[in-house]
Amino acid sequence: DARTLIAYFERNGAPRCPPTANPAEYILDVAGKPGARVDWPRVWRESNERQAVLAEIARINALKHRAGADRAEPGADRTYARSVAYQTRLVFARMLLMQWRNTEYQLTRIALQVICAVVVGLAYLRLGDGLADMSNKMMALFFVAVLGILATNNVMPQYLRDRRVYGRESSTNQYGWQAFGLSVVFAEWPFAVLANTLFVVILYWMVGLNPASDRVGYFYIVYIVFGFFSLSLGQMIASFSANEFIAALIAPIPGALLTLVAGATTPYPSMPKFFSSWLYWLSPHRYLLEGLIANDLHGARVHCNPDELYTFEPPANSTCRDYAGDWVKSAIGYIDNLDATSACKYCPYSVGDEFVSTFSWSYDNRWRNFGILFAFIAFNIIFTIAMVRIYKVNKR
Repeated sequence: DARTLIAYFERNGAPRCPPTANPAEYILDVAGKPGARVDWPRVWRESNERQAVLAEIARINALKHRAGADRAEPGADRTYARSVAYQTRLVFARMLLMQWRNTEYQLTRIALQVICAVVVGLAYLRLGDGLADMSNKMMALFFVAVLGILATNNVMPQYLRDRRVYGRESSTNQYGWQAFGLSVVFAEWPFAVLANTLFVVILYWMVGLNPASDRVGYFYIVYIVFGFFSLSLGQMIASFSANEFIAALIAPIPGALLTLVAGATTPYPSMPKFFSSWLYWLSPHRYLLEGLIANDLHGARVHCNPDELYTFEPPANSTCRDYAGDWVKSAIGYIDNLDATSACKYCPYSVGDEFVSTFSWSYDNRWRNFGILFAFIAFNIIFTIAMVRIYKVNKR
């Protein structure tokens, strides 16, 4: 029941420990509370208990010296009792268990994905192959990138709670920063896969995106990876933030900026030179959107609705084919009534690739973009783990 230790603190000025209190929590509150009126390091240095401990250490060392055992055993000077791999395995298993038991956090994660999928799906329900439908598909996919900000904001408080636990346990050398850094990052991923899968299943069919199996598969794996990026971005921001308030102030800045310069709302050719020359290329959302939009519209035939067609008149005694047939073969789009002698109907695009090309994007880049997303994730993870090593949680 730790009566000896409790008596030491009570004897030196700490409040009495209630009979029903947890001794470990009592000692942590007394010794670790900021602004305590008792200088516990000084009390320990001047205490009889410290002298007794030093005398016991000297006695043991003298016995070892007389026995010829004063040479240290291999590994006796290690900071931790077990290897980094062993620590990581145990800490990761515990992190997974903590995630599983944190029902509110997991339900919030799932609810965010499901509600957002339903809202976006209803806003762009069952789109067709018209000109406006193609633009609406692009906007639906743009909101996929915007919604990553919600996952970023959701993970930051959880990371900061986990970091406070690590700060307490690392003070007793239970495990190292490598084990915590790797575990706190990757323990999020299995649960994110489940939530993001629900998002894809709901959104994809509600919006009416490309039903080809390879296009569905690409969308799924890219959105899963983008979910990992959103989590790693949130953890990276939280890793150098003192608390939830600071993290919440910082997070909207990169989230909004990188989304705005992704090239969907302002195409690359129309973007101001300052942004297009460097920030556009540093935006992970740019690679996400190019991959998703080109993946969905590649090879898709465009059929303009009657109100989306541009009308022009051919010269007298000639058809639309005679007047503009050769031109339209070398241009983008198509003429809907080539044999008409008046009111030629022109659609600006004939396939989705022509629409995608106006943003300086290409279907050929989709797997390259997939790899670049992994590069952004790797940077976030390395930065987060480095900050675990550098940032001091328990500052005195």
